[in-house]
Amino acid sequence: MDADQHMRVTFLERLNRFVALVKLPDETTAHVHVASSGRMTELLTPGIPAEITYNPRPDKKTVGTLTMVAHGDTWVSVDTGLPGRLLRTHITNLPPFSAYTQVRPEYTYGDSRIDFLLTADAGDFPPCLVEVKSVTSVLSDPDGARVARFPDAPTDRGAKHLRELVHATTDGYRAAVLFMIQRNDAEAMGPWDAIDPTFGAELRAAHTAGVEVHAWALHVAPEKTVIARPVSVRL
Repeated sequence: MDADQHMRVTFLERLNRFVALVKLPDETTAHVHVASSGRMTELLTPGIPAEITYNPRPDKKTVGTLTMVAHGDTWVSVDTGLPGRLLRTHITNLPPFSAYTQVRPEYTYGDSRIDFLLTADAGDFPPCLVEVKSVTSVLSDPDGARVARFPDAPTDRGAKHLRELVHATTDGYRAAVLFMIQRNDAEAMGPWDAIDPTFGAELRAAHTAGVEVHAWALHVAPEKTVIARPVSVRL
């Protein structure tokens, strides 16, 4: 088998936060890395189809990385690095940020590293800080709407980023949180207050203070994953 190839496997179980057991096409089992630290309990169920990048190395206990899983008829990316990689080249194609021409990843502001700093070559556009949050969970609201929810585990780091963005607005920056939903079956996006009420409260406070909140869904497929469409936000 060639290194770095994409491979269809069967997910068996999550052994710990960062390791899962899968069945390979030759019916043998192997350990793979799980890049997301989220719980994903509704996604990682035994027997589901999954995709990995296969890259075995003698110095590694895992043979590759879990990249996506099938949830019914929907493929869901579980690669937390994917949204950032897509946005490095496509964030200025999104209407909220189309005025900007320069993209600087991993920008240090205050005590945090913010995912992107956007600047413009011309025009009266303030520098824009964008913090990206990867979303995998979608639940049905009481009104029947399919709503993506974040986070699926408490995140002190996420709340800290929101406070930094609020501070940035007082320093003359434009600031935004961009929720990237790693599946294409969500109708809206909102905080998961039952999991982390502090994050939900900080998100609403940040929005009130002038931090923009955007959400976009990905169309995820083994062949190719693309940024698909904007999703409304419910705060």
